[in-house]
Amino acid sequence: MGTRQADVRMGVLGPLRAEIDGREVALGGPRVAKVLAALLLDPGRTVPMDRLVDVMWDDGGPATAVRQVQDAVSGLRRALADAGAPGLVVTRHGGYQLRLAAHQLDLLAFEQARREALGAEAGAASDAPAGAASGAADPELVVSGLRRALACWRGPALAGLTGATLRTEAERLDALRVAVQKQCLEAELVLGRHQEVVAELAALHAGQPLDERVAELRLLALYRSGRRGEALEVYRQVRRRLADELGVDPAPALRRTHQGILAADPALAAAPTPARAAPASGAGAGGAAAADVVIPRQLRPGLRDFTGRQVLVARLREALADRDENGGAATVAVLAGPGGAGKTSLALHVAHQAVDRFPDGQLQADLHGFGGTPAEPGEVLARFLRGLGIPQRRIPQDVEERESLFQTTLAGRRILLLLDNARDAAQVRPLLPASGGCAVLVTSRSTLPGLDGARRFSVGVLPEDEAARLFGRIVDSPSVEAEPEAVAEVLRLCAGLPLAIRIAASRLACQPGWKVATLAARLRGQDHRLDELHVEDRAVRGCFAVGYEALEPAAARAFAVMSAWSGPDFTPESAAAMLRTSLSEARRLLEALACTHLLEARRGESGSAERYTFHDLVRVYAQECARESFEAECAPAAERLAAWYAHATDHASNLLHREHTLLCATEPRPCPGGLPDFTDRGSALAWYQDERANLTEAVLLSAQGEPTPVTWRLASAMHIFAVQSGNWRSIRSVNLIGLASARRLGDRLGQAWMLLGLSISYIGMGDLVLAERRALEALEQADLSGDRNAHTTTMSHVGLVMHHLGRYEEAAHWHGLAVADGRMADKPGFHAATLNNRGYAFHALKRYAEAAECYDAALAVLQSAPEPVPYVEAGLLDSLGQTRLRLGRTEEAALAFRQSATLRAELRDADGQAATLDRLGDLHATAGRPDAAHAAWTEALTALHGRDNPLTASLETKLADLGARY
Repeated sequence: MGTRQADVRMGVLGPLRAEIDGREVALGGPRVAKVLAALLLDPGRTVPMDRLVDVMWDDGGPATAVRQVQDAVSGLRRALADAGAPGLVVTRHGGYQLRLAAHQLDLLAFEQARREALGAEAGAASDAPAGAASGAADPELVVSGLRRALACWRGPALAGLTGATLRTEAERLDALRVAVQKQCLEAELVLGRHQEVVAELAALHAGQPLDERVAELRLLALYRSGRRGEALEVYRQVRRRLADELGVDPAPALRRTHQGILAADPALAAAPTPARAAPASGAGAGGAAAADVVIPRQLRPGLRDFTGRQVLVARLREALADRDENGGAATVAVLAGPGGAGKTSLALHVAHQAVDRFPDGQLQADLHGFGGTPAEPGEVLARFLRGLGIPQRRIPQDVEERESLFQTTLAGRRILLLLDNARDAAQVRPLLPASGGCAVLVTSRSTLPGLDGARRFSVGVLPEDEAARLFGRIVDSPSVEAEPEAVAEVLRLCAGLPLAIRIAASRLACQPGWKVATLAARLRGQDHRLDELHVEDRAVRGCFAVGYEALEPAAARAFAVMSAWSGPDFTPESAAAMLRTSLSEARRLLEALACTHLLEARRGESGSAERYTFHDLVRVYAQECARESFEAECAPAAERLAAWYAHATDHASNLLHREHTLLCATEPRPCPGGLPDFTDRGSALAWYQDERANLTEAVLLSAQGEPTPVTWRLASAMHIFAVQSGNWRSIRSVNLIGLASARRLGDRLGQAWMLLGLSISYIGMGDLVLAERRALEALEQADLSGDRNAHTTTMSHVGLVMHHLGRYEEAAHWHGLAVADGRMADKPGFHAATLNNRGYAFHALKRYAEAAECYDAALAVLQSAPEPVPYVEAGLLDSLGQTRLRLGRTEEAALAFRQSATLRAELRDADGQAATLDRLGDLHATAGRPDAAHAAWTEALTALHGRDNPLTASLETKLADLGARY
């Protein structure tokens, strides 16, 4: 005897069902149930691992997601085997498959009954809209078959299961059930069974209150049942609800049915001939125009592995839901971004999610705005009109007449248009519907600034987490988990560009012998990276080339030449210097490149808006273009930019310290585009904050090739900014480069300034031995150079080093030599600073009277100075406060500390401000004023927020002790 086959019954059309021989299968937990649901939704087909991960977790799952899915599948197999039905779940390459016959699964039985009811032609389009099949088969057979299909349902699909993926599938199935029920009821009305279906239509309408086709069928059933008043009341309720919730009027078909009821149109009383296309948006069921209605469904398929962009998707869906109350303007959303950013994929993803809002159809066209010959609006209009059911013979030759016919055809309808790859606003305007119920998604590399009334959405690169998730969905998950560092490198080299990530992941998935590290190694070399990012007909290089080839010659030159600059970004001024053009022309070129997303507009750290940068892969392509067409221009352009930075930095540092002792330019020469326009000290500091990385690159660039004084002069000009920012390692690195350049030139003055800068950096880093050595070397080179400014400055600096070493007598001596130099007479700020330093040395020696003499002399110098010198004044006030405290003049000391802290805050000298406030807090604590001490120390901590300063720990300890005592 053969083995008895178990009676297996599974179901998703209602709560999840798993019964074998009439007994419910104990699945053992929600994860096993979710895996079973996923397999049942794709019966007889292989369900890939990433799909099962999505079903189980909405966020991509933990690192062990694959293992947990495998465990759940094993649990499902055990549960089925224990119930008497082993072998139903089989392993296939990349996933799992559930083998069931049609009678064993309600979903398969439903689909089979539906296909039989609608006939082979209707069954081929499984999502055919309501009414599409009524003319394809005998209405009696249609009703009988659809009633069998509806009998397969036990309630809302997958009721009781959670998770976004399953919820989406459940919504799709529930919507299909409604569509089938509408088809069935349409056929019932054709058979004249209006009285029998009135109650069923009322129940269906209650669950689908915004479905106008259901409302239309209900009106017909009521009217034909002699209940005209109820039909008119239902229409009033529908119209009010559409206005309140969607801001629209009823569709033309529903309005015509209402008018027919008002007029007691005899055509409504007879059983109508069914429409050949879905009447959900066209003519009424009894209207003469019903047979002309065509519902276009032109959207291309979306990507099943679409990943991320949750915020953008939500904003776009919200935009599509925002209808114009007056019905005179369609919603237009422009998705702008660089080539390869996934604009089309995003637009399709959103469009497919929104189809229910546009029951009259969806139109799509590739406008070929970038790449190939741009589509003519007239040709696109003709294609759209044909898609809307207008015969070719009725489409006018004149473009304006086509546009008029297009607007007439769309009037009162709710249609979604997807215009892909638009070149400019002029190409888009003729294609925009006037109906407020319509909406348009436009993708373009341009922001289409000339398209009035459009809402714009920027589609950029993917953040790290979304990039990693996309890569993991394409590549076999165990490989990703086994090589996290290699995956991180691949994603870094792809720089978040979705096209690059997809190509790289696809290549890896199709090369079984490769590891992720193999792919990373192939992408590592910049010279051939774009060669590797190419698979079949998709290539990152080709994507960029489309935008580049569309540029005007001046913009193409700017794009290529600017790639020679290795710094992080540009401003209009720096671009003007590099391109040797006017500021207005540089600004125009940058804006043109940013508009087509070959450059990215960004804000600097200080908030400045006019900054532009290359995406990493776009820079690689731009450098290829430069080598091919503009190679001779690149090196001179980069050298011009380095020299411009020398001028600009000296200009800014002189604003901060007008007694800066040297000009950074080797000779006065015009700067194309001009220098930055600094309004005050704060704007100069903000400029340095934004330009720090560029300035370091300028020093490195100027040091390449033949030595030039620009290198050390630029490094020296950076001193005052770097000292105030406390970026000691940056000071050391640029001064080492400058020193090497000055030595190659045999320039003793340059060597003196670079050695002095190195000494400053070593003081900041706490290496006083090297600080002294470099200071004495600087003094020697300054003496040999014959430059008295450098010699005097270096003597004062040697005194500062001695002070840090605790050799205060020597410090006072060297400061005294600097003060005695007659060259200081015309530099009141430097003179006062040196007197301040000498006084501080006396203070350390406890010779307070001599210290006071130095401070008084320094104050007198500053008071007679033609302009304020706030940086020096702030330090002098701090020193003065310390001396007054020693002399017992407590209140005067507190005043001096407060004035110093205020000045240092204005100068953005956070470290100096905190040190002064620390001393002010000590003063208040000693004087028995705990509240004032707490306020001063708290203010100091606030100034140091985010900075690596050892004073932070001391301040926290003092505040804790203060709190414990009081």
